[in-house]
Amino acid sequence: MRASLRQIETFYWVARLGGFHAAAKRLHLTQPTISARIHELEEVLGGKLFERGAYRTELTALGGRLLAQAEKILRLADDFGNTARATNPFRGLLRLGTNESTAMSGLIDMLTQLKARYPSLRVELTIDIGSALSRKLNGKELDVAILMEPVSAPGIVDIAIGRAPLCWVAAARFAPPRATLTPADLLDLPVVLTPPPSALFGATVEWFRAGGVSLDNYSTCNSISLITQLVAAGHAISALPRSVVHADVERGLLQYLVTRPALAPRTYYIAYPRDEENEDSALLVQMARAVLAQYHLFEPLTD
Repeated sequence: MRASLRQIETFYWVARLGGFHAAAKRLHLTQPTISARIHELEEVLGGKLFERGAYRTELTALGGRLLAQAEKILRLADDFGNTARATNPFRGLLRLGTNESTAMSGLIDMLTQLKARYPSLRVELTIDIGSALSRKLNGKELDVAILMEPVSAPGIVDIAIGRAPLCWVAAARFAPPRATLTPADLLDLPVVLTPPPSALFGATVEWFRAGGVSLDNYSTCNSISLITQLVAAGHAISALPRSVVHADVERGLLQYLVTRPALAPRTYYIAYPRDEENEDSALLVQMARAVLAQYHLFEPLTD
């Protein structure tokens, strides 16, 4: 009897993540299914692979010897699939991840252009904060990600495509205490931010820290669209990409707050696995840079 690829993959993720529950979540399976696969694999191999502890599942000596081989087998399986895709990586399913700012600023037009060039393309779209997108890209759950400040593994290509201006905004009826505000001026105001470890949260915390103060009075929301509504209703102020709030400022729902110093811009990247670097990925980079800049998501990078 031969071990199956599914059993080997299950063994690998239980070992990597240190538990059956974590592996079940990673593979989108039930925990009994994970347990059954490991039991079947142990019967094939004739020995136990794990010892279950109170807090973490540990590899046995046999499991430790087999882990490197399992990783090699899974890498070869990925290479096998990538070879098949290499003739046209955009024929089939493209798992694309973007942050919400991108989704609100030109993503639909970019997808329209992609479909026009690759009519058979299917897109599985994931909208999340940059750290989550990085994790999914590194874990091979995404093919491409468009995000701020990625945290990428060695096998990932990160290409900077623009720099996004950030700004402080408040409700249109808000009366600033002075014309130009410092971090100390905003300390006593309610602030709503995307949650850590998002790039926007990090940029805001850095801004306060640079002003010699620490931000403690803040709330979080994982939807930029809802944050803009909360700000417009007067519940709080926020630091957001200028591209996201510009239309609401023009409509008189929001106002820009003038601050000293200004919020530092954040760099946008498009990221994908190095083994998928080809003419199609290069075209996607060009398309994303052109379309998203047209929607003022970011400013072009200058040498």
